[in-house]
Amino acid sequence: MPSDSYIKIEFEKDLFSLYSIFDYFIHVPIDPSVEAFGQVYIEALAAGIPSVFTLSGIAPDFIVDEKNALVVPFKDSDAIYNSLEKLIGNDVLKEKIVRQGRADVLNMFSFEKSILKMCEIYES
Repeated sequence: MPSDSYIKIEFEKDLFSLYSIFDYFIHVPIDPSVEAFGQVYIEALAAGIPSVFTLSGIAPDFIVDEKNALVVPFKDSDAIYNSLEKLIGNDVLKEKIVRQGRADVLNMFSFEKSILKMCEIYES
């Protein structure tokens, strides 16, 4: 990508404001175990950002290609580029994965669900 077509952000403490400025989100760890938990997947989908991911960390538990994000193989820059190009050129797909991504996050990671799961653990 031409260097004037993107901005590299080192670290930003105000993540919610940062997510609000993204048109697309790409998070592509290089293997299945590099990402310890992967809160970033949840944050990006909750923020409604069309995303491209590899299946690392928690992603294999709920990320589904063309359902709530686009999934690419590890270490495949061509696939990343092609997926981003696909999102840019397909508003229907983009809206579909944003809508489903938000719904999946609410369904799987809501505060209420977390409390219920914790209660189940303690009760068992």
